[in-house]
Amino acid sequence: MNNLTASGLLTLAYLVGILTASYLIMRSVVFPIIKRGASKTSTYIDDLFLDKKFLNRFSYVFVLVLFNFLIATPQFNLEIFNTEISKRVSSALLTLFVGLTLLEMLNVLNKVSENIKSLKNKPIKGYVQIIKIVVNSFIFIIIFAIMTGQPVSYYISGLGALTAVLLLVFQDTILSFIASVQIGQNNIINNGDWIEVPEYGADGDVIDIALHTVKVQNWDKTITTIPTSKIVTTSVKNWRGMSEYGGRRIKRSISIDISSVRFMEQKDVDKLMKIPTINKYLSEKIQDIEKFNSSVDEAKEKRKLTNLGTFRAYLVKYLQNHDGLNTETMTLLVRQLSPTTTGVPLELYTFTNTIDWVEYEGIQSDIFDHIFAVLPKFGLRAFQDGTVEAAAARGLPIIDSEI
Repeated sequence: MNNLTASGLLTLAYLVGILTASYLIMRSVVFPIIKRGASKTSTYIDDLFLDKKFLNRFSYVFVLVLFNFLIATPQFNLEIFNTEISKRVSSALLTLFVGLTLLEMLNVLNKVSENIKSLKNKPIKGYVQIIKIVVNSFIFIIIFAIMTGQPVSYYISGLGALTAVLLLVFQDTILSFIASVQIGQNNIINNGDWIEVPEYGADGDVIDIALHTVKVQNWDKTITTIPTSKIVTTSVKNWRGMSEYGGRRIKRSISIDISSVRFMEQKDVDKLMKIPTINKYLSEKIQDIEKFNSSVDEAKEKRKLTNLGTFRAYLVKYLQNHDGLNTETMTLLVRQLSPTTTGVPLELYTFTNTIDWVEYEGIQSDIFDHIFAVLPKFGLRAFQDGTVEAAAARGLPIIDSEI
């Protein structure tokens, strides 16, 4: 009996030595050779599959497969391995590590999708997480069936009776999965999109779209986490169109004091004719007005140039010549809105030729700096605190019009 025990221990030691040597050879010799070969290929996919965590899981599977193969041979067929509990534990461990390897393979496939242009901006991560939940569930069921000695079908059939409970437990997961499908199919948001979600105070770039959450990095570098299901049920402003179009919109108005709007006299026209931007417009407009006035009766009101209309035409020409704007392929409008108690709003609607935020703000500020500075040349005033009289009453300086 003692000889048999000693022989069994020696056999067991041999088995452990073989498994340990196999594991070390895999980690120290085989994997480095494969990595060197993969680094020489032009594709990146094989490099992703040689990730350290994936190789670790695979090496455990290899050792467990080798273990099961060796104990089936007469040389290593020890009595301890023939017990029911040993067989169940061995099968359960093999199932566990095969499942973990499969889960790690899903992570690798997710990384592969991030490098494929057509899939890069799709919420693949959410789909992968759903598959992981299914795989984890099956791993648990299979291991539980192995340890209890019941067939897997026995437990799967029992899930039908637990449907209501499962729906309640996985309610958020199901809603998130449906939301992920809608986000992907409708192309609502992609990684890298600039979005605004006022309800959650999010204003920045999407950095991660997972099954349950969408992460947004705000401009102050804080991270806002939004439930995926809320993306399809709440108001989301996506600025992707601006990025793809290549320009940011300027939609801003300046209120003109109505009391400064008047007809222009000849001396006023003569002054403005010295401005190269507007002299061509003035020449053509004067000819049109003279032609019209010559065709109407003396009793009828004749057309005249107004300083506001001339200023509006000047702004169009000025913006068309601005280096920071894209007026060739994008809309350019300078329009007069309905008068209000704060004056006549003159709105600029145009697009910059850059989407950079800092450059955009600089261009917009330069344009309105110029507008405020050039207003007196047209005899116009920007509305400020009501009227000129109100400004005078407060002791504010009043710039006299040049016209």
